[in-house]
Amino acid sequence: MAKRNSLKLGDRDIEMLSALDRCVLTAEQMAMLSESFVRPFSHVGFARRRLRQLAHAGYVRAFSYALASNGRSPNYFRLTRTGWQTLHGVNVELPRRRQFEAIADAHHHHTLALSDVIVHLAVTAHRAGVELREFWRENSLQIASGDLTLRPDCAFQLRRDDRRPFHFVVELDCSTERLRTPRNVESIQRKIRGYDRHQGAFDALDPQRYLVLFITTRSRDRLDHILELAADVMANPERAVFIGATLSDFLGSDPFHDAVLRDHRGLKRMIIPADQNAATSQVVDGVASALRRERAASQTAART
Repeated sequence: MAKRNSLKLGDRDIEMLSALDRCVLTAEQMAMLSESFVRPFSHVGFARRRLRQLAHAGYVRAFSYALASNGRSPNYFRLTRTGWQTLHGVNVELPRRRQFEAIADAHHHHTLALSDVIVHLAVTAHRAGVELREFWRENSLQIASGDLTLRPDCAFQLRRDDRRPFHFVVELDCSTERLRTPRNVESIQRKIRGYDRHQGAFDALDPQRYLVLFITTRSRDRLDHILELAADVMANPERAVFIGATLSDFLGSDPFHDAVLRDHRGLKRMIIPADQNAATSQVVDGVASALRRERAASQTAART
């Protein structure tokens, strides 16, 4: 039986519980993420031991991935109800029961990859002096777009110093959904159309605008097809709405310093501009470019 009173929680323990409130983590992922903690773990063994102590005390629970890693199935940890209430208080309504239960085997590849993305993002943001904030875990954010409800794999805000924030939603693609299907059937095309319609309500300079970050886990061709589909579906292809990278490219780079992402036009970019003025100038240049094309089209129509 767990003995909660036998373990005194320190600041790093709260950081660990907060990390597990974002996503499930293995001991290896927790050790990597701890670079962003006030007091990082010097070795994965120390992270694993502390997770076991938190599990024995009833704050977290360990489950096994149905995935082979170095010849064995790694454990992943997630909050218990006690761990969740330690962060949010006992008077706050608990999430659904499934948030505290084992994840279905069929979702393990997706879950592990998503946690890898979140850990890498948090660590590289910390190194770049960028704050990762306003985080929404998987399926906790619902975006109503016409008759479609979008539930991104996660959403977050990035902010450097006191500059304007950048908003993102993430779609992790494991090639399990069809690219194109009839309008009312779940597909990547339907998601893109829904996000594009929702984004159409925002002005180009609205600080609440967000980017949709597609991460593909299996192939570069899959990413190419998704971005090509975005170009076909978007009502205004001049807007920057959809960006993407393969999982291997994203994890193998620093998205705050490397132009590892690309949009539907093939333009490469970092996740946020290093220069705030550059972000504004890119938007202004895009608007000006669209106006020039409209003017040229009007002149051509007038001559004919």
